[in-house]
Amino acid sequence: MSGNWKKDLDDSLRIVKNGFMTGDIHTEFTFSSEKDDPNAEVKNALKKRRLYLLAFAFFPAFNGIIGGVEEVIFRLLHINPYGAVPMMIRYASAFLGTVVAIRFIKNWRGQSRDAKAAYDENIMAKAVQEVMPGATLLPDDCMDGMDLYLRGVVPDFDDFQGSYLINYEKGGKACAFSNLTLTRREKDHNDRYYNKAVFVGQAYVLRYKSQMQGMVRIMTTTQWMGRERLDGFKKQDKDREEKIETENQSFNEQFDVYTTDAHAAFYVVTPVVMERLLAMKAKYGSFGVAVNGREITIALCSRYYLFEPPESYQEIENISVEKSADEIRQMLLFAQLLEDTINGKGTTW
Repeated sequence: MSGNWKKDLDDSLRIVKNGFMTGDIHTEFTFSSEKDDPNAEVKNALKKRRLYLLAFAFFPAFNGIIGGVEEVIFRLLHINPYGAVPMMIRYASAFLGTVVAIRFIKNWRGQSRDAKAAYDENIMAKAVQEVMPGATLLPDDCMDGMDLYLRGVVPDFDDFQGSYLINYEKGGKACAFSNLTLTRREKDHNDRYYNKAVFVGQAYVLRYKSQMQGMVRIMTTTQWMGRERLDGFKKQDKDREEKIETENQSFNEQFDVYTTDAHAAFYVVTPVVMERLLAMKAKYGSFGVAVNGREITIALCSRYYLFEPPESYQEIENISVEKSADEIRQMLLFAQLLEDTINGKGTTW
Protein backbone atom coordinates (compact mmCIF):
# COMPACT_ATOMS: atom_id res chain seq x y z
CA MET A 1 0.00 0.00 0.00
CA SER A 2 2.80 2.41 0.96
CA GLY A 3 4.59 1.60 -2.32
CA ASN A 4 1.47 2.42 -4.34
CA TRP A 5 1.07 5.66 -2.42
CA LYS A 6 4.64 6.66 -3.18
CA LYS A 7 4.21 5.76 -6.86
CA ASP A 8 0.98 7.79 -7.09
CA LEU A 9 2.73 10.77 -5.48
CA ASP A 10 5.68 10.50 -7.89
CA ASP A 11 3.29 10.28 -10.86
CA SER A 12 1.33 13.29 -9.64
CA LEU A 13 4.48 15.35 -9.12
CA ARG A 14 5.76 14.37 -12.57
CA ILE A 15 2.45 15.39 -14.18
CA VAL A 16 2.56 18.77 -12.40
CA LYS A 17 6.21 19.29 -13.38
CA ASN A 18 5.61 18.33 -17.01
CA GLY A 19 2.54 20.55 -17.27
CA PHE A 20 4.43 23.49 -15.78
CA MET A 21 7.68 23.01 -17.74
CA THR A 22 6.40 21.93 -21.14
CA GLY A 23 2.65 22.62 -21.16
CA ASP A 24 1.99 18.90 -21.78
CA ILE A 25 1.66 16.43 -18.89
CA HIS A 26 3.06 13.62 -21.07
CA THR A 27 6.19 15.47 -22.25
CA GLU A 28 9.36 15.55 -20.16
CA PHE A 29 11.52 18.69 -20.22
CA THR A 30 14.97 17.83 -21.58
CA PHE A 31 17.81 19.78 -23.13
CA SER A 32 18.72 18.78 -26.69
CA SER A 33 21.88 16.79 -27.37
CA GLU A 34 24.43 18.44 -29.65
CA LYS A 35 25.52 14.97 -30.82
CA ASP A 36 22.05 14.08 -32.11
CA ASP A 37 20.55 17.44 -33.07
CA PRO A 38 22.25 20.01 -35.34
CA ASN A 39 19.95 22.70 -33.93
CA ALA A 40 20.64 21.84 -30.28
CA GLU A 41 22.41 25.14 -29.55
CA VAL A 42 19.42 27.20 -30.66
CA LYS A 43 16.86 24.94 -28.99
CA ASN A 44 18.72 24.94 -25.67
CA ALA A 45 19.08 28.73 -25.71
CA LEU A 46 15.32 29.08 -26.23
CA LYS A 47 14.59 26.45 -23.57
CA LYS A 48 16.72 28.38 -21.07
CA ARG A 49 14.77 31.51 -21.93
CA ARG A 50 11.56 29.57 -21.28
CA LEU A 51 12.87 28.43 -17.88
CA TYR A 52 13.58 32.04 -16.95
CA LEU A 53 10.03 33.01 -17.91
CA LEU A 54 8.55 30.17 -15.87
CA ALA A 55 10.71 31.00 -12.87
CA PHE A 56 9.76 34.66 -13.15
CA ALA A 57 6.07 33.70 -13.18
CA PHE A 58 6.62 31.65 -10.00
CA PHE A 59 8.62 34.38 -8.23
CA PRO A 60 5.63 36.23 -6.63
CA ALA A 61 4.31 32.93 -5.25
CA PHE A 62 7.77 32.16 -3.83
CA ASN A 63 7.84 35.55 -2.10
CA GLY A 64 4.40 34.85 -0.67
CA ILE A 65 5.59 31.49 0.71
CA ILE A 66 8.60 33.16 2.37
CA GLY A 67 6.31 35.74 3.95
CA GLY A 68 3.96 33.01 5.19
CA VAL A 69 6.83 31.02 6.74
CA GLU A 70 8.06 34.14 8.54
CA GLU A 71 4.57 34.75 9.90
CA VAL A 72 4.28 31.16 11.20
CA ILE A 73 7.69 31.32 12.89
CA PHE A 74 6.86 34.60 14.62
CA ARG A 75 3.64 33.16 15.98
CA LEU A 76 5.25 29.88 17.12
CA LEU A 77 7.87 31.89 19.01
CA HIS A 78 5.17 34.19 20.41
CA ILE A 79 6.80 37.22 18.83
CA ASN A 80 4.70 40.22 17.93
CA PRO A 81 4.76 40.08 14.10
CA TYR A 82 4.59 43.88 14.00
CA GLY A 83 7.42 44.47 16.47
CA ALA A 84 10.73 46.10 15.60
CA VAL A 85 12.71 42.91 14.95
CA PRO A 86 10.06 41.18 12.79
CA MET A 87 9.62 44.37 10.77
CA MET A 88 13.38 44.61 10.22
CA ILE A 89 13.39 40.99 9.04
CA ARG A 90 10.52 41.74 6.67
CA TYR A 91 12.31 44.79 5.25
CA ALA A 92 15.51 42.78 4.84
CA SER A 93 13.58 40.00 3.05
CA ALA A 94 11.91 42.55 0.77
CA PHE A 95 15.28 44.15 -0.01
CA LEU A 96 16.92 40.80 -0.80
CA GLY A 97 13.91 39.82 -2.91
CA THR A 98 14.21 43.05 -4.90
CA VAL A 99 17.95 42.49 -5.46
CA VAL A 100 17.32 38.91 -6.59
CA ALA A 101 14.49 40.06 -8.90
CA ILE A 102 16.67 42.75 -10.52
CA ARG A 103 19.49 40.29 -11.04
CA PHE A 104 17.05 37.73 -12.39
CA ILE A 105 15.51 40.19 -14.87
CA LYS A 106 18.97 41.19 -16.05
CA ASN A 107 19.92 37.55 -16.65
CA TRP A 108 16.59 36.87 -18.38
CA ARG A 109 17.07 39.79 -20.75
CA GLY A 110 20.59 38.62 -21.56
CA GLN A 111 19.40 35.08 -22.17
CA SER A 112 16.51 36.31 -24.35
CA ARG A 113 18.93 38.41 -26.41
CA ASP A 114 21.36 35.50 -26.83
CA ALA A 115 18.56 33.07 -27.72
CA LYS A 116 17.15 35.36 -30.40
CA ALA A 117 20.63 36.01 -31.84
CA ALA A 118 21.26 32.25 -32.06
CA TYR A 119 17.86 31.69 -33.70
CA ASP A 120 18.40 34.50 -36.22
CA GLU A 121 21.93 33.39 -37.15
CA ASN A 122 21.51 29.62 -37.24
CA ILE A 123 17.90 29.26 -38.40
CA MET A 124 16.43 32.35 -40.06
CA ALA A 125 19.53 33.53 -41.94
CA LYS A 126 20.08 30.05 -43.39
CA ALA A 127 16.40 29.65 -44.27
CA VAL A 128 16.33 33.00 -46.10
CA GLN A 129 19.38 32.07 -48.19
CA GLU A 130 17.92 28.64 -48.95
CA VAL A 131 14.67 30.11 -50.29
CA MET A 132 15.89 33.52 -51.53
CA PRO A 133 19.58 33.38 -52.48
CA GLY A 134 21.11 36.86 -52.40
CA ALA A 135 18.40 38.34 -50.16
CA THR A 136 19.41 40.34 -47.09
CA LEU A 137 17.91 39.71 -43.66
CA LEU A 138 17.91 42.34 -40.90
CA PRO A 139 16.23 40.60 -37.93
CA ASP A 140 15.97 43.68 -35.70
CA ASP A 141 15.02 46.18 -38.39
CA CYS A 142 11.82 47.06 -40.26
CA MET A 143 10.46 49.36 -42.94
CA ASP A 144 10.41 53.04 -42.06
CA GLY A 145 7.02 53.81 -40.50
CA MET A 146 7.06 57.47 -41.54
CA ASP A 147 7.82 56.57 -45.16
CA LEU A 148 4.88 54.15 -45.13
CA TYR A 149 2.61 56.81 -43.65
CA LEU A 150 3.63 59.35 -46.31
CA ARG A 151 2.85 56.73 -48.94
CA GLY A 152 -0.60 56.51 -47.34
CA VAL A 153 -0.64 52.83 -46.39
CA VAL A 154 -0.56 52.96 -42.56
CA PRO A 155 -2.52 54.99 -39.97
CA ASP A 156 -0.95 57.93 -38.15
CA PHE A 157 1.23 57.00 -35.16
CA ASP A 158 3.75 58.31 -32.63
CA ASP A 159 6.25 55.46 -32.60
CA PHE A 160 7.05 52.39 -34.65
CA GLN A 161 9.08 49.22 -34.35
CA GLY A 162 9.28 45.90 -36.13
CA SER A 163 11.44 42.97 -37.12
CA TYR A 164 12.68 40.67 -39.87
CA LEU A 165 13.21 43.12 -42.68
CA ILE A 166 13.92 41.06 -45.81
CA ASN A 167 15.12 42.81 -48.97
CA TYR A 168 15.09 40.69 -52.11
CA GLU A 169 14.89 40.96 -55.88
CA LYS A 170 12.16 39.57 -58.08
CA GLY A 171 12.14 39.93 -61.85
CA GLY A 172 14.77 42.66 -61.64
CA LYS A 173 12.67 44.70 -59.17
CA ALA A 174 13.61 45.35 -55.55
CA CYS A 175 11.00 43.95 -53.12
CA ALA A 176 10.80 43.96 -49.34
CA PHE A 177 8.94 42.59 -46.34
CA SER A 178 8.92 43.28 -42.62
CA ASN A 179 6.84 42.95 -39.48
CA LEU A 180 5.61 46.27 -38.14
CA THR A 181 3.97 47.70 -35.01
CA LEU A 182 2.69 51.29 -34.80
CA THR A 183 1.68 52.88 -31.50
CA ARG A 184 -0.11 56.13 -30.72
CA ARG A 185 -0.21 58.00 -27.40
CA GLU A 186 -3.80 58.41 -26.25
CA LYS A 187 -5.60 59.42 -23.05
CA ASP A 188 -7.80 57.10 -21.02
CA HIS A 189 -10.91 58.19 -19.12
CA ASN A 190 -8.67 59.37 -16.24
CA ASP A 191 -6.65 61.62 -18.59
CA ARG A 192 -3.61 59.37 -18.28
CA TYR A 193 -1.57 58.69 -21.39
CA TYR A 194 -0.99 55.18 -22.68
CA ASN A 195 0.42 53.67 -25.85
CA LYS A 196 -2.25 52.19 -28.08
CA ALA A 197 -1.24 49.75 -30.82
CA VAL A 198 -2.96 51.06 -33.96
CA PHE A 199 -1.26 48.61 -36.33
CA VAL A 200 0.31 45.17 -35.85
CA GLY A 201 1.10 43.26 -38.99
CA GLN A 202 3.26 43.24 -42.11
CA ALA A 203 4.37 45.70 -44.77
CA TYR A 204 5.23 44.63 -48.31
CA VAL A 205 6.90 46.35 -51.27
CA LEU A 206 6.00 44.44 -54.45
CA ARG A 207 6.01 44.78 -58.26
CA TYR A 208 3.35 46.53 -60.34
CA LYS A 209 2.64 45.10 -63.79
CA SER A 210 3.73 48.17 -65.76
CA GLN A 211 5.21 51.62 -65.41
CA MET A 212 2.41 53.89 -64.17
CA GLN A 213 2.29 57.67 -64.31
CA GLY A 214 1.34 59.35 -61.06
CA MET A 215 0.39 57.73 -57.76
CA VAL A 216 -2.75 55.97 -56.53
CA ARG A 217 -3.64 55.44 -52.87
CA ILE A 218 -6.37 53.04 -51.77
CA MET A 219 -7.37 53.06 -48.10
CA THR A 220 -10.07 51.41 -46.03
CA THR A 221 -12.70 53.62 -44.40
CA THR A 222 -15.17 53.22 -41.54
CA GLN A 223 -18.80 54.31 -41.34
CA TRP A 224 -19.35 56.18 -38.04
CA MET A 225 -22.68 57.79 -37.13
CA GLY A 226 -23.65 57.81 -40.79
CA ARG A 227 -20.44 59.51 -41.90
CA GLU A 228 -17.40 58.07 -43.62
CA ARG A 229 -13.98 58.47 -42.04
CA LEU A 230 -10.52 57.21 -42.91
CA ASP A 231 -9.06 54.54 -40.63
CA GLY A 232 -6.35 56.96 -39.44
CA PHE A 233 -4.63 57.17 -42.84
CA LYS A 234 -3.03 60.25 -44.33
CA LYS A 235 -5.73 62.64 -45.55
CA GLN A 236 -6.10 63.91 -49.07
CA ASP A 237 -3.44 66.32 -50.28
CA LYS A 238 -5.86 68.67 -52.06
CA ASP A 239 -3.06 70.46 -53.90
CA ARG A 240 -1.83 67.26 -55.56
CA GLU A 241 -4.50 64.58 -55.19
CA GLU A 242 -8.08 64.19 -56.24
CA LYS A 243 -10.57 61.74 -54.78
CA ILE A 244 -12.26 59.49 -57.31
CA GLU A 245 -15.51 57.53 -57.12
CA THR A 246 -16.07 54.22 -58.88
CA GLU A 247 -19.21 52.60 -60.23
CA ASN A 248 -19.08 50.04 -57.39
CA GLN A 249 -21.10 51.63 -54.54
CA SER A 250 -20.07 48.99 -52.02
CA PHE A 251 -16.41 49.71 -52.78
CA ASN A 252 -16.97 53.49 -52.48
CA GLU A 253 -18.49 52.98 -49.01
CA GLN A 254 -15.52 50.97 -47.75
CA PHE A 255 -12.54 52.57 -49.50
CA ASP A 256 -11.22 55.98 -50.41
CA VAL A 257 -9.11 56.34 -53.55
CA TYR A 258 -6.80 59.34 -53.97
CA THR A 259 -4.68 59.89 -57.04
CA THR A 260 -2.44 62.39 -58.78
CA ASP A 261 -3.68 61.08 -62.14
CA ALA A 262 -7.37 60.10 -62.52
CA HIS A 263 -6.73 58.17 -65.73
CA ALA A 264 -4.04 56.10 -64.03
CA ALA A 265 -6.34 55.43 -61.06
CA PHE A 266 -9.03 53.82 -63.20
CA TYR A 267 -6.30 51.73 -64.82
CA VAL A 268 -5.39 50.43 -61.33
CA VAL A 269 -8.85 50.22 -59.71
CA THR A 270 -10.51 47.83 -62.14
CA PRO A 271 -13.71 45.86 -61.32
CA VAL A 272 -11.63 42.73 -60.64
CA VAL A 273 -9.28 44.61 -58.28
CA MET A 274 -12.21 46.19 -56.42
CA GLU A 275 -13.87 42.82 -55.78
CA ARG A 276 -10.60 41.38 -54.48
CA LEU A 277 -9.95 44.37 -52.23
CA LEU A 278 -13.45 44.00 -50.77
CA ALA A 279 -12.70 40.34 -50.07
CA MET A 280 -9.40 41.33 -48.45
CA LYS A 281 -11.16 43.83 -46.18
CA ALA A 282 -13.75 41.24 -45.15
CA LYS A 283 -10.90 38.95 -44.09
CA TYR A 284 -8.28 41.36 -42.67
CA GLY A 285 -10.03 44.65 -41.86
CA SER A 286 -8.02 47.85 -42.17
CA PHE A 287 -5.19 48.18 -44.70
CA GLY A 288 -3.68 50.58 -47.21
CA VAL A 289 -2.31 50.22 -50.73
CA ALA A 290 -0.16 52.62 -52.76
CA VAL A 291 0.86 52.19 -56.40
CA ASN A 292 3.60 54.40 -57.74
CA GLY A 293 5.60 53.77 -60.90
CA ARG A 294 6.28 50.03 -60.93
CA GLU A 295 5.98 49.63 -57.17
CA ILE A 296 3.16 48.42 -54.93
CA THR A 297 3.28 49.14 -51.20
CA ILE A 298 0.84 47.28 -48.95
CA ALA A 299 0.48 47.33 -45.16
CA LEU A 300 -1.80 44.63 -43.79
CA CYS A 301 -2.96 44.62 -40.15
CA SER A 302 -2.81 40.86 -39.51
CA ARG A 303 -2.45 41.36 -35.70
CA TYR A 304 0.46 38.91 -35.51
CA TYR A 305 4.16 38.67 -36.41
CA LEU A 306 5.87 36.21 -38.71
CA PHE A 307 9.16 34.36 -38.09
CA GLU A 308 9.45 35.22 -34.38
CA PRO A 309 11.39 32.72 -32.18
CA PRO A 310 8.95 30.19 -30.69
CA GLU A 311 8.10 30.18 -26.99
CA SER A 312 6.20 26.94 -26.37
CA TYR A 313 8.24 23.83 -25.63
CA GLN A 314 6.69 21.84 -28.48
CA GLU A 315 7.43 24.58 -31.04
CA ILE A 316 11.02 24.86 -29.79
CA GLU A 317 11.48 21.12 -30.25
CA ASN A 318 10.29 21.41 -33.87
CA ILE A 319 12.71 24.18 -34.84
CA SER A 320 14.63 23.58 -38.07
CA VAL A 321 15.97 25.49 -41.05
CA GLU A 322 13.56 23.51 -43.25
CA LYS A 323 10.52 24.54 -41.19
CA SER A 324 11.51 28.22 -41.28
CA ALA A 325 12.19 27.93 -45.02
CA ASP A 326 8.62 26.65 -45.47
CA GLU A 327 7.31 29.66 -43.51
CA ILE A 328 9.27 31.99 -45.80
CA ARG A 329 7.81 30.24 -48.86
CA GLN A 330 4.32 30.76 -47.41
CA MET A 331 5.08 34.46 -46.93
CA LEU A 332 6.24 34.71 -50.56
CA LEU A 333 3.10 32.94 -51.78
CA PHE A 334 0.98 35.40 -49.80
CA ALA A 335 3.01 38.33 -51.17
CA GLN A 336 2.37 36.97 -54.67
CA LEU A 337 -1.36 36.83 -53.89
CA LEU A 338 -1.26 40.48 -52.80
CA GLU A 339 0.68 41.42 -55.92
CA ASP A 340 -1.76 39.53 -58.16
CA THR A 341 -4.69 41.22 -56.41
CA ILE A 342 -3.48 44.70 -57.35
CA ASN A 343 -2.36 43.57 -60.80
CA GLY A 344 -5.75 41.92 -61.42
CA LYS A 345 -4.19 38.51 -62.07
CA GLY A 346 -4.19 35.06 -60.51
CA THR A 347 -6.81 33.53 -58.24
CA THR A 348 -9.38 35.24 -56.02
CA TRP A 349 -9.42 35.44 -52.22
